[in-house]
Amino acid sequence: MKMRTLAGYRFGVVVCGMWLAGSQRAHADEAEGHYRMGLTHEREGNLVAATSEEREAVKLRPDHAAAWMALGSLERKQNRLDAALAAFDTVIKLSPKHAKAYALSGAVLIRLNKHGLAVERLRKAIELDKDDQQSVANLGLALRKVGNSDDAIKVMQESVRSTPDNAELLNNLGVALRRERRYEEAVAHLAHAVELKPEKVEFRLNLAITLRGLERYKDAVPHYEAVLAKQPNEVAVLYDLANCYEKMGNNAEAIKNYKRYADAVRAKDPAAAGRADDRVKKLGQSAP
Repeated sequence: MKMRTLAGYRFGVVVCGMWLAGSQRAHADEAEGHYRMGLTHEREGNLVAATSEEREAVKLRPDHAAAWMALGSLERKQNRLDAALAAFDTVIKLSPKHAKAYALSGAVLIRLNKHGLAVERLRKAIELDKDDQQSVANLGLALRKVGNSDDAIKVMQESVRSTPDNAELLNNLGVALRRERRYEEAVAHLAHAVELKPEKVEFRLNLAITLRGLERYKDAVPHYEAVLAKQPNEVAVLYDLANCYEKMGNNAEAIKNYKRYADAVRAKDPAAAGRADDRVKKLGQSAP
């Protein structure tokens, strides 16, 4: 009798173990199904449904690194940066040599203004994937943000030699060079960035500022005008534009733009409006 009881006990353990293994496989299969459905929704542009599927996938299978990676990318696309970072951190814990997870977490950290940690993540991304030029560009930006301009410039210059037509990289390098007062070099890189992506307002503004720093006012004006044509609410640009016209001796355009600037900022910044009014008076007209 005891032997039968013992045998029955052993049989029960085996059956229980088989049931648990089968249950785990079922969860794994279900998680994989949610993961793949999430990828399908993402390809179709339905980010909400895709995110829901990937969340379900990682709930069912917390060690599904690919699902965590997909979830992080979706959260990033929807500007939920803290959630994106948490997902990428999980990928790194599950797969410590996942270059893309380091790269994307570094990019997210830059947007969260956590530049010191971004530098660490991006260096690791590049160590794992030497061809990741976007991470090189982001590393240069992060280094500049932590005040390490020399290293930032070196990193970005090396990357430019490898990818000479990366407009974002050229822009970041140009800004870094400008801050070091290496204006001529900065202009060359910023002009190339604008040539590659003329629609990028940020690139044009950086080029205009640098040209103005070189006292190349006539060259700066068209870029300031282009910025205002696309973003008329960039009121700070009006003052710089007016200043360029003043330096060129075109008082009529200078006065017009100083007035536009004063009218735009008077309610919020009377002192700044007053400075523009003073320029108008000095140029021979009274402020309205």
